[in-house]
Amino acid sequence: MPTKKKRVGFIPRDDVMRIIDELSIENNLSNSKIISILVEEALSMRGIFNKKNGKAIQSYQRNNLDKQDLSDNSADFIDNAKHSIDNNFENNLIPRKSTFLNEENQEAFDLQTYKKFLSFLKFQEMMDKYNS
Repeated sequence: MPTKKKRVGFIPRDDVMRIIDELSIENNLSNSKIISILVEEALSMRGIFNKKNGKAIQSYQRNNLDKQDLSDNSADFIDNAKHSIDNNFENNLIPRKSTFLNEENQEAFDLQTYKKFLSFLKFQEMMDKYNS
């Protein structure tokens, strides 16, 4: 039976695939679900997607939003001790009813995921320089 969802092909770098595999195993979720969560988090952080209602933000205007640009400032990549979360997805899910994290942990999870993503980008940049 046809589905309304379109399949998106994603072929990550080897290092990225290893990270996705590790997250998948740690959280007992499929690679597809991990990628979906990461994409939603990235879009949400950019103000393009509303996670609460699961819809794109129609009034998205790049010039009117406060941008959170990636920077080369290494201080941006240091974890702040006051932001700690349990990032084990199993503790945040309502079994058989929802695949979304519960709202009280969502902000902390968003921040932690964003910081990990920034750290990964910095690491990837360093690896690219090293391999050149």
